Amino acid sequence: MGVEGASLATTISQFLTFGIFIWFYASGRSIIKIRPRFFHPSWKLVKTVTLIGIPTAVIQICLSVASSLTNIAAAGLPQSDEIIAAFGVVQRLVLIGSYVIMGFMQSYQPVAAFAFGAKRENRFHQSVRFALKGSLVLTLLVTVSYILFAKPLILLFNNNPVIVDYGKWLLISQVALFPAFGLCYMMTITYQTIGASGYGLFLSLLRQGLFYVPFIIILPKLLGVNGIYLSQPLSDILTTLVCIFSIKKMKSLASENMQKIQAQ
Repeated sequence: MGVEGASLATTISQFLTFGIFIWFYASGRSIIKIRPRFFHPSWKLVKTVTLIGIPTAVIQICLSVASSLTNIAAAGLPQSDEIIAAFGVVQRLVLIGSYVIMGFMQSYQPVAAFAFGAKRENRFHQSVRFALKGSLVLTLLVTVSYILFAKPLILLFNNNPVIVDYGKWLLISQVALFPAFGLCYMMTITYQTIGASGYGLFLSLLRQGLFYVPFIIILPKLLGVNGIYLSQPLSDILTTLVCIFSIKKMKSLASENMQKIQAQ
């Protein structure tokens, strides 16, 4: 069935996963019980949950927009078909690394949120430091692995030598400063946790939005394919600088908001 078969397999797997979740919760095996009598709509709760989820959604949207703009930028270059095909392979590989970091951070968030809500300042800052170190280690592992094995990884998806060559350099450029993604995502989640969802939203827009979009629109017109190679590293440098300057503000704001909670 080709592509149709792949699409059908994806759809079926999604339905099966959904069915398993419904069965698990409806069977009463979970700690969380779903009962109609427990359902009490609260605008305050809905607003809080929505504000927490928006930055993560924005990151996903920015990734999609960045990918589309990269394809558009490549379309006007020589050997555009090969560049676009190579970038499609690179996208899949980068997403694998991104999902590892996102999974780690989603595990960090409830720990930090519990410490913040319990007004345990030392535990909160300890969890932040752990998340920062953990994200740095994981992103460095992704960076080193992808740079060392860039060509073999591309060859897993395509054997065309032109596509492999473009893919190798695209992959290296996309992950050269990949720790910026981990730092930005950690800072976004932390600001959400301490009640500064507005600044968390701003941070979520940085890497693939406010910084990457201008670079990918302008640089390929000036530098050709090298402009595509440079767009992500330049965006990562600026993202890292903003996040580093935001750390001190995050610490003071967290302490201030915990004191406000304690005074209530």
